[in-house]
Amino acid sequence: MTTHKQMIETEVLIIGGGPAGSTLGRALAQAGKRVVILDKAQFPRDKICAGWVTPAVFFELGIDPSDYARDHLLQAIHGFRTGQIGQALVQSDFPGEPASYGIRRIEFDNYLLQRCGAQLILGQPFRSMKRDNDSWLVNDTIRAGLVVGAGGHFCPVARATGAKGPAETVVAAQEIEFEMSPQQKADCRVDGERPELYFTPDLKGYGWVFRKGDYLNIGLGREDKHRLSAHVEDFCDYLAQKNRIPRDLPGKLKGHAYLLYPHTTRTVVKDKVLLIGDAAGLAYAQSGEGIRPAVESA
Repeated sequence: MTTHKQMIETEVLIIGGGPAGSTLGRALAQAGKRVVILDKAQFPRDKICAGWVTPAVFFELGIDPSDYARDHLLQAIHGFRTGQIGQALVQSDFPGEPASYGIRRIEFDNYLLQRCGAQLILGQPFRSMKRDNDSWLVNDTIRAGLVVGAGGHFCPVARATGAKGPAETVVAAQEIEFEMSPQQKADCRVDGERPELYFTPDLKGYGWVFRKGDYLNIGLGREDKHRLSAHVEDFCDYLAQKNRIPRDLPGKLKGHAYLLYPHTTRTVVKDKVLLIGDAAGLAYAQSGEGIRPAVESA
């Protein structure tokens, strides 16, 4: 007896349920299009990211920050403390409305995805895509007129369609976010309204310490990924010596990567395939911010 898989027909299939994918899914659904979002993870899911967004992101998404803050962590940022590792930090303050916001990606991404209105297929990885007349057949079960890769730097659509550039200059980063214990909260000297940014002496990257309520986010990224783990370890040792972070972190820092827009060589549009967000390599060169260009490209 032969069993037949149920075929899903859709106008647009989006691979990746992060901010880029959910933003596009919402826009298409509101325009009356049939749209499906496929993601290998079940949401809410954790995401390696420093986790701050500019007011422009909330504006583009049509979200009132005060509404979002009722049920989710939203850390207002009114300044920064900035300098080189090993040197004194300079404090810059921005009075008035917040200059930026801290969010937890496990909350933010799930919020955007659940409100988008697209059909969601979660917990299923992308396995294959092949041409089927005028459509794409993905995983042998989803037929779509257009496939959009929104799966971040390692987007499987970019890999499957050969869109990835031959020699990409990648920013590699490691990061950890954790809930502080009562003693750690009492000892933490980092001001949530003023994240701390530490540029590396060779200016090839920067590290950060960002307090969001009861959570602390620590990380470092570099365009030169050589000896990244050693750079991160030295940075964390320095912060601990300065009593900015606990000496014993509750776990190892996890890695991620992204492309800066001026350096990307990816083919973002081809035969009924489109890349958006980090899959297209759109992070801002000055800051490494990826959420706003993800949302705007969507």
